[in-house]
Amino acid sequence: MDLLDKFLTLQQSLTKLGVENSDPEKDDSECRIKAILKSCCELLNVARASVWLFNNNKSSIICQFLYIKKNDLFESGLQIAESSCPMYFKSLNTSRVINADNARTDLRTKEFLEGYLTPLNIMSMLDAPIFKDGQLSGVLCIEQTETFQYWDMAEISYAVSVADCISLVYAQSKWLCEKQRIRYMERVDPLTCLENRLFFQKRIAQNIEHSSLNDKCAVILIGLDQFTGINKRFSYDFANKLLCEIARRLESISASSPYSLARVGGDLFALWLINFKEQNELESVILKIQAQFTDEFKTFTNEVINLTASLGVYSCYIKELVDKDPLRKAEIAMLKAKNAGNGTISYFNPVWLIEYQEEASLEHEFVDALNNGDIVPFYQPIVKQDYQNSGFALEALVRWIHPTKGIISPYIILPIAKRLGLMGELGNAIFEQTCTDINGFLNAGLDLQRISVNISSEQLFSSQLVNKIDDCLKAHQVAASLVEFEIVEELMAGDFQVLSTQIEKLTDLGIQLSIDDFGTGYSSLSRLKNLNVSKLKIDKSFVDGLPNGEEDICIVKSIIGLAKGMGLDLVAEGVETQEQANWLFENGCDYLQGYLISKPIHATDIIKLMSQKNHFFNVENRP
Repeated sequence: MDLLDKFLTLQQSLTKLGVENSDPEKDDSECRIKAILKSCCELLNVARASVWLFNNNKSSIICQFLYIKKNDLFESGLQIAESSCPMYFKSLNTSRVINADNARTDLRTKEFLEGYLTPLNIMSMLDAPIFKDGQLSGVLCIEQTETFQYWDMAEISYAVSVADCISLVYAQSKWLCEKQRIRYMERVDPLTCLENRLFFQKRIAQNIEHSSLNDKCAVILIGLDQFTGINKRFSYDFANKLLCEIARRLESISASSPYSLARVGGDLFALWLINFKEQNELESVILKIQAQFTDEFKTFTNEVINLTASLGVYSCYIKELVDKDPLRKAEIAMLKAKNAGNGTISYFNPVWLIEYQEEASLEHEFVDALNNGDIVPFYQPIVKQDYQNSGFALEALVRWIHPTKGIISPYIILPIAKRLGLMGELGNAIFEQTCTDINGFLNAGLDLQRISVNISSEQLFSSQLVNKIDDCLKAHQVAASLVEFEIVEELMAGDFQVLSTQIEKLTDLGIQLSIDDFGTGYSSLSRLKNLNVSKLKIDKSFVDGLPNGEEDICIVKSIIGLAKGMGLDLVAEGVETQEQANWLFENGCDYLQGYLISKPIHATDIIKLMSQKNHFFNVENRP
C-alpha cells in the first residue's frame, strides 16, 4: 500500500468512527474519545494512545484517557509538570506536531527518559495538539513500545486529524453542557432553585392534559406580606436570603408529597396539587404552609422579624377548568386576601373573575386615555379672605374624562396608575397640561398667583425630575414662581437625604413646595424644620369637626401655631361651611380650599368662575 492509499484508508476509518458514535442530543464524549483512541492503536498498530489536557494555569498536563492495547484497558490520572519537561511544553506551544521517531534522543521528548519512557519501555512518540475555543488545551499522544516507529506523512496527517476530531468532540460536549444549562435556567428560578413561573405553568398544563376529568386539582398562591418594607429596611441581600429560607421551608411540605412548588414572582410562591381526594387534604397543606411562618426569622444581626403570608386558593375538578390557567384565579384570590389583611386566606369566587376582567379592561382604557390626553387636571380655587384684591391660587387635581363613565375620580385613577407603574407618566402629563392652562388663565386676564400640583413619590425620587420640570417650564414659557408642588406628609419619612436634595433642586428653579394632608402622617418635626418648604395644608379630616369639635379645634390650633412659628403659610382643605371659614380666618389660617368656594372644575369653567369677581362666601372684615 503506497502512502496515499494508506492516508485515505486512515481518514475513512476516522470519518466512519465519528459518524457511528455521534449523537447530537447526548453527551457521549467520553465513549467517543475512548473509541477513537482504541481505533488509533489498531489502525496504526501502536501500543498506546492517550489524551492529555492542561490544568487551569497550563503548568502541567493531566492524562484524561490512556488506552493500552496489550491489556485492552484504559487508565487516567497521570500528571506531568512543565517544570520537569520545559522543552516538551515549549514544543507543544510552538509546534503543530511532535513526531519523535526516537523519543529517547529527540530534544523535545528526551526529558521524559528516566521518569516516563524507560519505565514504560516507550521508544517513539507522535503528539498532536488539541484545541478548545481556539486555544491550545491539550495533546493527543500516540506511543510505540519495544521498537522504534518511523512516522510517515500518512500517520502524521492521521494523528493531526484524530486530534482535530477530539477537539470537535470536546466542542460538542461543551455545547451540549451549555444547552443543558440553558434548559435548566429556563425552568429554574436562579435565586431559590425552585421551578420558575413559566415551567410551573407548563407543568400544570401537562398535568391537566394527562389527568382524568374527575381528578381534583388546586393552586395555592403564597404572597409575602409587606415584603417591600423588609427589602428597604434590611437590604437587598437580606431579602434574597429570606426568600431562600422561605423556599427551603416550603420545600419541606412538598418533599414527601406529590406537590409541585415554584417561585412565580418576586415575593410569590405557588403550590400545585393534582389528583387529591378529599378537601381536608387541601386544608392540611394550607395549615402546613401557615406553620412555616410561625417560626421567627432572623436578620444578619440576629434581629427577630415576624413575617406573614396571604394565601389565595383555587380548587376544582379538572373538568371544570375552562382556560386551563388555575394560577390566574389563585392570583385573584391572593389579591383579595391581601386587601383583607396580612395572613389572610381567600378562596376564589367566580364573581371576582368578572371584576378582574372589568378592572383589566379599565386599565387598558386608562393607558389609551393617558396617551390621548383624556386624563387632565381639574382645578379647585384656593383663596384668601381678601382674594378679590390679592388674587387667588389653584390646585390641579387629576380627573379622567371617560366617554361613557363620565368624570372618573383620582380614587380610581391613582391605584390603576400605581399598578401599571405609570405614576411618573401620569404626573408628567398633568404638569404638562397645567403649564398649558396657566397660559390660558393669564391670557384670559385672571389674577392667578400660583397653581399647586401634586407630585408622587415615583416622580419625587426620580433622578430625571428636575430636568423634566425645567424643560417643561421653558417649553411653555411659564415662570417657575407660578408653580407650587405638593408632597404628602408620609414622603418625609422616606430617604431624607434624597428628599432634601430634590427639594433643594426644585426650589433652586424657583418652585415653592408645600406639605399636603399635614397631621395625618408621622413626620418628624426635625425633618420638617430642615426641609425647604413654604406651606402646610391642614387635612380635611381635622376641618370637618370645626368649629365645635374640641379635639379638632385643639389639633388645628396646634398646626396653626406650628406654621406661624416656622414662618409657613397655611391652607385649610375641605372647607364646606361658612362657620368653618369664619373660624379658620379668625384663628389665623391664611388660605381656604373646599366646596364652599368651588368643587374641582375644568379649566374653561375656572375662567368663567374666577372672572365673575363675586364673593364666594361672606366673612366680616377683621382688623
